[in-house]
Amino acid sequence: MGSNRLSYFFSQPHQPFFLLGVINAIVIMALFILAYRGIIEADALRLHGYGMIFAVFSNFFYGFTYTTFPRFSARPPIETRRILRVWLLNFLSSVSLYVSLLLPEAFYAATIFMALSFALTIRNFLVIYTEAPEPKGDQYWIIVALGMGAVANLLYLLAAIPCQGCRTGVFAFWAVGVGVWLYLMFLPIVIGFRMVPIFSGAMDYAKSHSFHGIVFALLFSHVIVEAFYPGALFFVDLLLAFWLGREILKASLPFPHSDPLLWSLHLALFWLPLGLFVGALSDFFEARFAVASLRLEIHLLALGFLTTILVAFGTRVTLGHGGMTLQVGPWGVAIFWMTQIVVLGRFLFSLAAVDGHIFPWFDISAMLWIALWVGWLVLYGRILIFGRE
Repeated sequence: MGSNRLSYFFSQPHQPFFLLGVINAIVIMALFILAYRGIIEADALRLHGYGMIFAVFSNFFYGFTYTTFPRFSARPPIETRRILRVWLLNFLSSVSLYVSLLLPEAFYAATIFMALSFALTIRNFLVIYTEAPEPKGDQYWIIVALGMGAVANLLYLLAAIPCQGCRTGVFAFWAVGVGVWLYLMFLPIVIGFRMVPIFSGAMDYAKSHSFHGIVFALLFSHVIVEAFYPGALFFVDLLLAFWLGREILKASLPFPHSDPLLWSLHLALFWLPLGLFVGALSDFFEARFAVASLRLEIHLLALGFLTTILVAFGTRVTLGHGGMTLQVGPWGVAIFWMTQIVVLGRFLFSLAAVDGHIFPWFDISAMLWIALWVGWLVLYGRILIFGRE
């Protein structure tokens, strides 16, 4: 029976990747609290940044893309053995990240394992891409986004290598910029603007011409402007907010909707222009009045947009592929609302930072994140691992 259960757990791409992502989401945030508080000796910002980008969100991304990319391309599923190789590399990268808290050199192994994971994934997708019938614009941009993730991972590796006279801080700056904007934000935008209208029955919706190219160009501009002329950053973010907001209006999503799985997906998309608009205001006040918001914009998007859409998509995929009906009960709805409470907690943390009082709002914000993923795991973990028994 145990062997059968193990075989089932590895039979679908989303299962091992989702579980690893959820566990890492809980453990990394708990360790970040300890590191930020000075209870353990660790590079708290690197643990938080690298851990969230690659140990948490990348595993969710892989779970989705290994499931959907072949379907987008009208090709058969990728062989399980190929997927397991990538999952094993992600697992080893996560373990190496944890070991690096005791042995800093292990961080090199974490980035190398992740680099191999990106290389195998991009190769697997390129094979499918070349065989796929037209149109395949979404698949192209998915591969581009994964390539940006690979670049960000390499930049983290370069930032960690000590060398005399090297400006490793520059590598760290670019690693965060590329990793957040051209990978974490861009990849779910590509998938979300394809899948959410389909799930919502908006069959007449067609993306604007060069939609993904324009979004990528604006996100790339954000990274460049932040590096060389941060005072103009709010202009870029306002343009991006306008472009994405216009596209969402064009889709005519039926919101509010009686189905929680749908309104949560819609809410995630609405956070894109809203988070960028609030972020633009934050950029303006930071540039003009030196008001610290502790990266409010990134967190509004990473929590409001990214986490909301991951929780909604993750729940939908877990239920659907686990043999359950696509319905959530009161506790499932509570999980969806909990994502918005997490956003609110992080927003209040940034407001408190303006006055220089980050505690206890830091602890509250971090604990809300942990509670979200613990709650999701309690509610859906058994279905994720074993399916409908």
